[in-house]
Amino acid sequence: MCHPVRILLAEDTPISAQMMEVMARHLGVDLDIAANGAEAIALIRSAAASKRPYTLLLLDVMMPVLDGVETTRRLRSLGFDEKTLPIIAVTAATDLEDVCSYREAGMQAFLAKPVSLTELKTALGAWGQGSALARAGLADERWAALHGQFALRKRITLEQIELTLASGQPDEDQITAARILLHQLAGTAGSFGEQHLSESARELEAALVAAYMQCGDVRQVLARACEILRENQ
Repeated sequence: MCHPVRILLAEDTPISAQMMEVMARHLGVDLDIAANGAEAIALIRSAAASKRPYTLLLLDVMMPVLDGVETTRRLRSLGFDEKTLPIIAVTAATDLEDVCSYREAGMQAFLAKPVSLTELKTALGAWGQGSALARAGLADERWAALHGQFALRKRITLEQIELTLASGQPDEDQITAARILLHQLAGTAGSFGEQHLSESARELEAALVAAYMQCGDVRQVLARACEILRENQ
């Protein structure tokens, strides 16, 4: 039985989800959004039960509640096989070891963040969604709104890290919160033409984790993050 194209994106960062939604609409494809892996599984099961199954899952790898790898494993164990539901990882982690872990979990491919319009179109075409692609104009007001949200995200990230520094010696929860902010920034900055900021945020995230695990100076890493964020406001 041939089902109409239905695509689900699981992405925990709202601005990244909205960017993908705008690009999908430009390609003439409707995109539903789940905020985490657990929500994605619930939506996929509900859609299948109602005989309106999703035909493709775009899955962020690092999410709260349930990450992309575990989400894929659970979906495959529930009977959503590669033919029934192709799964494409959407991630900034594209080292060989990472990619192998995605494939072992049951994913078919990956899109490296930040995802471009061309890359999304190619991926959708390669995984059986090409017939749904149509020409449409991007709404300038949507892009303007997204740029405004991105500017706000940068300010919030800076303010939160400054507050963490001002509190004294950061605890584990504060360090985790800062790491998540940097991770989200790394995943979105490139989409707005700020590739250098994206790379810096990714490096700072790794440095923060390393400093914490090795009992190093996390405050020094956070201070450097503030410097870079101020330079890019």
